[in-house]
Amino acid sequence: MLKFIVLLSTLLITSCATKVHGLRKTADFTYTNVQAERLTIAGIVHTGENWDYKKQISTANQFRVELQEKRRDLLVDNASPLIKRIGRGLYRELLREIEEDGILSEKSLTILGQNITKRRYLVFARIESDIIENDRSESAVTNAEGNETGDRSLTTTTTRSMDINFSVYDIRNKYLAWNGIIKKSDRNDLEYTIRKRDGVDKIIDLVSAFSSKKNTESMNKKYPFPKTPGDRDILAYAFRGFAENLPSKD
Repeated sequence: MLKFIVLLSTLLITSCATKVHGLRKTADFTYTNVQAERLTIAGIVHTGENWDYKKQISTANQFRVELQEKRRDLLVDNASPLIKRIGRGLYRELLREIEEDGILSEKSLTILGQNITKRRYLVFARIESDIIENDRSESAVTNAEGNETGDRSLTTTTTRSMDINFSVYDIRNKYLAWNGIIKKSDRNDLEYTIRKRDGVDKIIDLVSAFSSKKNTESMNKKYPFPKTPGDRDILAYAFRGFAENLPSKD
């Protein structure tokens, strides 16, 4: 008899501080300045998916909540005051520049500097890579003594990996104050066990499926991959990783 066990989703994270790839920051992006001037989560875009405005705003709000919860010592605003001040048209143009070009134009920085006087730092996030991969692994089942039972185990995995580019703009001085990429992944597993008592033919079917591309479709039906992890949890850990890397009080 074929049975399967759904394993809990495993976030591929470590207990140490999140690594920022290609980190660049200016000397004046200090804890004192960030705490005094506060941060505004200006927006988040996805270069590989056509996110609508509602999705962009809701994800930016999630970013603000995660950041504020992780760094209660800092003041963090959502995008609402920014949108109200510059208008939705210009705001959408800012998101377009981040999505298509990866940076804000000099023109946009000038306009922001002229119109946003009570905020200094605007934070943008850009999802630059969003990859979904499927994998299978097969092994013998062993008992408590470590001896093979004759049963076979098959694990199917769906992994989703994201690279998120974070940018903090100092609109008072019209330059990029902090920039770097954070990578996070999430994985779902399904485990199938074929019992020895079910017959040698099923064991042979399992093993031969790994050696023939012709059996790919059959394998997908008999041993399907788990669902793709959603983006919300992956982004939550990326947002918290960004928070960990902001300047801290000495």
